[in-house]
Amino acid sequence: MLSEFIEYLKAQVGEPYLWGGQHTKLTTDDYERVIRKRETKGGYADGQSYADAAIEFCRKKFQAGAKVLYAYDCSGLGCYWLYNLKHLYRSDVNANTMMQRCKLVDTPPKRGYWLFKLSGSKASHIGYMVTDKELIEAEGRRYGVTRKAFRARNWACWGIPYVFEKEIDEEPVPGGAKVRVLGRSVNVRAEDSKRGKVIGVAHRGDELPYIDTAPSGWYHVRFRDRDGYITNVGKYTALEG
Repeated sequence: MLSEFIEYLKAQVGEPYLWGGQHTKLTTDDYERVIRKRETKGGYADGQSYADAAIEFCRKKFQAGAKVLYAYDCSGLGCYWLYNLKHLYRSDVNANTMMQRCKLVDTPPKRGYWLFKLSGSKASHIGYMVTDKELIEAEGRRYGVTRKAFRARNWACWGIPYVFEKEIDEEPVPGGAKVRVLGRSVNVRAEDSKRGKVIGVAHRGDELPYIDTAPSGWYHVRFRDRDGYITNVGKYTALEG
């Protein structure tokens, strides 16, 4: 379930930010009207009003060829999957409620953890760790949904969401299942397809800690302290243990 959530998050990278957005559909005909109706809260982003910043972001996307966009705010990005799609939550929630549904910890965050910024004692923003080094967040009107490296100084606290606690606790440990490389060398990619960015090369005899199997069939592995994907074609790799 955690891997499915992370794949969903990855698919939203590049979509716009919208206050109260939760997979809110925007088209070339209505995006300005929808944004101005939603972005009534005062505030500015680098000299632009929130509405104008969000409109400019979407305009550039449409000018680049997008036909439809789906907008989110920070909690709506996660809640749409948890509540609307999978019904793991019984109601809509905000970032603070999502923080309350986490076990906050002091250890460095890893894949599956949720990150929080605070306003006083309450969470005002949430991000989602998708590897041990990277997070995805609905960052803001000028940036939309982004994927970036984790920087501890940017976040006040983090924790293990109860909804994924068992899966996170069962992440691979030494001695667990491994993917053995059989071919002379095999690319390890950031995504589970040949189109994914190559993040490194595994060589014959290498054993990579196995996390799970992606919907495409590719093996999801740990590679040099980060998540990666490697082909499941038998002449190149084999799952052991």
